[in-house]
Amino acid sequence: MATRKGSRRASSGSVGHGEFVVYPGVPTGIYDVLERLSAAAGDSPDFGTPGISLDRTRLTVRWFGAPPPAVQAVIDSADVGSEIVVQQTGFRPGDLRSEAERLARAHAPVVQAAGARPEGDGIEVLISPQAAEEAGGAKAALAAQGITSEVPLFPEVGDAPPS
Repeated sequence: MATRKGSRRASSGSVGHGEFVVYPGVPTGIYDVLERLSAAAGDSPDFGTPGISLDRTRLTVRWFGAPPPAVQAVIDSADVGSEIVVQQTGFRPGDLRSEAERLARAHAPVVQAAGARPEGDGIEVLISPQAAEEAGGAKAALAAQGITSEVPLFPEVGDAPPS
């Protein structure tokens, strides 16, 4: 059974920025590093969503630009028996989160939900089934409703889970 860790709790029940899910079988040392990274990064808009490989041998730290010395020190001092890599994001994760919130707020109910992609390359947008059906698909619904962004949008059809 997975549990959530982190200093902040997302009100929607989903995992928020600075939180992570603890899965069985992942070495506890990786979670210690994640907690130290979250503390060192604080609310930095450059800190993206970290990822643990399926085989649990690699921790990917996603960052926009060069990590600051405090974050790099955590990465350099980590001795968890797993590879730790820094992956540069194409966009500042904080900007993606803000834009996702704007899209969801400004274009509801067509946009059921929106969130920054973990890879930091754009925003996942959940389009209502009705809007997608009327327009002929998720991408067509974005165009029909005039929903645009400065960052790439990755639309899918679906209903947002209840809050």
